[in-house]
Amino acid sequence: METWKKIPSWFKLDNYRDSFNFTAKEWLEEISKRQNKAVIFMSPDYYSEILLMSPDDFSEEMEAAIQFFDNIKKQPLISCRYDVRYSELEEILGDFKITENEYKHKFATVQELSEYNAYMFFFNSDKRIEIENDLSSLYSVHVDREDWVNGIKRNFDIKRKYSQPIANHDMFEGSKFLEIYLNSSDEQILYEFKKWLVDTRNSSDKFIKRQLSTKDFQDWSESQLLPYWDLTTIAAIENATIPYHVLGNALFPDEYGVDLTERIRKITKKKCQYMFSGEVFGALLAQARSEELSRNNLL
Repeated sequence: METWKKIPSWFKLDNYRDSFNFTAKEWLEEISKRQNKAVIFMSPDYYSEILLMSPDDFSEEMEAAIQFFDNIKKQPLISCRYDVRYSELEEILGDFKITENEYKHKFATVQELSEYNAYMFFFNSDKRIEIENDLSSLYSVHVDREDWVNGIKRNFDIKRKYSQPIANHDMFEGSKFLEIYLNSSDEQILYEFKKWLVDTRNSSDKFIKRQLSTKDFQDWSESQLLPYWDLTTIAAIENATIPYHVLGNALFPDEYGVDLTERIRKITKKKCQYMFSGEVFGALLAQARSEELSRNNLL
């Protein structure tokens, strides 16, 4: 493996300057596109074993990824390119142009359970046949009063049997589905929902509990997280490594009296890992969806 003792000539720190004013949607674009294109280099088996991609399709994806990183070397900020269309990002955000027969959701993060999701829970359940048999028995014809009473008891038994909350499937990771008794007062609903939210979020460290702000985005830009990721990832793709002191001098050329090696190792690297984490991606996605709804006068 080669060690880059100096930064390649294609790297220009000034090319990242405009990221200081990026919104949630633009940060989402930068992060998601990089992650998607890096996977084929870092986990090539994912394409053949999970996506079942043919050799020809794999070669096509590889060529697209190589071209992507070649473009990163020339113009790293995807959101600033005039030739970029947000087709892939719009697919992630969801199409907010509602079709004639489609229900219009009003909020980005709070939605009623759709028929589709309910059916998917049932279809993917390991107990699907058992559930179908149990529920079918509820609608059998009652021939007399005793049969009717037994039917009521059977109803309660089945209700108790399936009283546990629906377990999240992988496709619904990060989502919870609630029943809300609307005959309660607003005060009681909000009070209990707040307590439920605190308890649920405290049960996992996979959630970001506060809104990502302009201050966060500006810190990501000033901390040079995108150029750090680009340099280290492209080096890895090209079977090379970059010493921390070389990275420090390239990313913070105007800083003196600071141990840049330790700054890269202890601060920049950890911040970059956080920025590219699933938790941040989920929070950015929610905020970008909210921005998009507002832009389309739906929120």
